[in-house]
Amino acid sequence: MVDISCVVPTLNSGWSLAETLFCILNQKDCSVRVIVVDSGSKDGTLQICGKFGVEVIYEPPGSMYRAINAGLRLCDSEWLAYTNSDDLWYTDAFSRLLRQGQMADVDVVYGVCDYIDLYGRFLHSYNPPDPVRLISWYRLGVQPFAQQVAIFRKRAFDKSGGFDETYRLVADFDFYLRAYMAGCCFARLPGAPVARFRLHGQQLGRIEGDQSRQEVLQSVAHAGLSASFSDRVNFVRGRLANSSNYLVRVLRRSQLEGRFRLPNSMEPLP
Repeated sequence: MVDISCVVPTLNSGWSLAETLFCILNQKDCSVRVIVVDSGSKDGTLQICGKFGVEVIYEPPGSMYRAINAGLRLCDSEWLAYTNSDDLWYTDAFSRLLRQGQMADVDVVYGVCDYIDLYGRFLHSYNPPDPVRLISWYRLGVQPFAQQVAIFRKRAFDKSGGFDETYRLVADFDFYLRAYMAGCCFARLPGAPVARFRLHGQQLGRIEGDQSRQEVLQSVAHAGLSASFSDRVNFVRGRLANSSNYLVRVLRRSQLEGRFRLPNSMEPLP
């Protein structure tokens, strides 16, 4: 019996896919079905899939979310997830998220995210808000938790019709917003991070930031939401709750760029 199914969309993902598949297939204390949805890779992506023995289906290029929907519609497990081909789950992530979801009897579970650079070096963490404050983030057009740290029940996916393929960049934001507005129950997993989100300059959301923002505002408008003063207060509180993470981000980035060094007495051992 499969506890959770995870879809991985790919297009020339050979440089990172092996590490991603390894961490998904080596999840502890649960069984995982992996479906790779490839859109015509010309590098070693399909060979890597063959080595790991994962299911592969083809979806024509042009829409990552169409590929994700195609994979998720093949899944018959109670819980679903999708992950980008360069992001990573910690090996106890699914079992912890599943346990929280079953205990709380909710539709969506999300946790803490670690952010890493192109080469896998740690940058900083982010602690998302509690479920009662999610609506403030949505009204402000801010994704309250990283897509990489969330799982959801198949019933929520089916009820919403999946990811809206008219969005090119932010269908994940729109999906969770629609699920929230439809009355789906959310739970936050406390404690250690569950996944690592890789940041790099080739991500479409960063390259096309203006388009991404426009799509977010469109999704918020479709939901009929508008921000209030209390929403902004909640958002500031969330920022303050992450103040230590923001400090780590500044110091870590400075260290990686060579602008900051620890005193000799504090230098890490080789």
